[in-house]
Amino acid sequence: MAPTDLSTVEPPEACTQWVLTAQPQDAIVDHAITVNLTWWNDALRARELPGGPVTGRNTVGETVDLGRAIITRGDVFAIAAESSGSPTDTLRLLWHTLAWGAGGKVRQVLARMDAVARDRSAAALALRTAATLSRTDPRSAYDTLYPRGRTVIAHLGPSFFTKYLYFAGAGYAGHPCLILDRRVAAALGHAGWNSLHPAGGWPAETYERYCALLARWGRKSAEVRPDLFERWLFDNGGAG
Repeated sequence: MAPTDLSTVEPPEACTQWVLTAQPQDAIVDHAITVNLTWWNDALRARELPGGPVTGRNTVGETVDLGRAIITRGDVFAIAAESSGSPTDTLRLLWHTLAWGAGGKVRQVLARMDAVARDRSAAALALRTAATLSRTDPRSAYDTLYPRGRTVIAHLGPSFFTKYLYFAGAGYAGHPCLILDRRVAAALGHAGWNSLHPAGGWPAETYERYCALLARWGRKSAEVRPDLFERWLFDNGGAG
């Protein structure tokens, strides 16, 4: 199928209405996922992996590393903002990104941890390089972690490493990298991007086009931050 002309693809009316009234603090910064911190930190310790512990907040707002707690986008943004770029800080951002992204669905998490454990220096270097590129060049950042359609870190595919590229921007509204997963892709297909395969495996050029599309939507909608569109697309993407 020929690539869809994205200049003709516009957000659904319901999406436009929502992003124009949504509050970024509520919809983005405070977007919370519940995580079993004990499970995550036991798994990291068992593999002697740096970057832990994964932390969240309990029901009274205390920072904890045991039991069930919430992690928000804002929490992960803060970790990115505090990162020195060291291997430990790079992996700390990865674990919190994966915990937020996986929530209670941790089926492939151990395989991702094992892949990092096999060569943690190489994994941290690839992630740090991608994070640096994510600030200016979505295509190159994506290609760093997915060259020639193959994952640099086994089992860390586009649906999850684009979360890492997004969070590397530390919440800056103009950060050019956004989350692209199957739910977002499904919603975009309904919006008219007919050539976008909903199952993943997207090439770097497709990711670049996706980020540019949502940036255009944001500019046309009173300079709305593009991740608000991503949030709506995810919430309305159906199964994935």
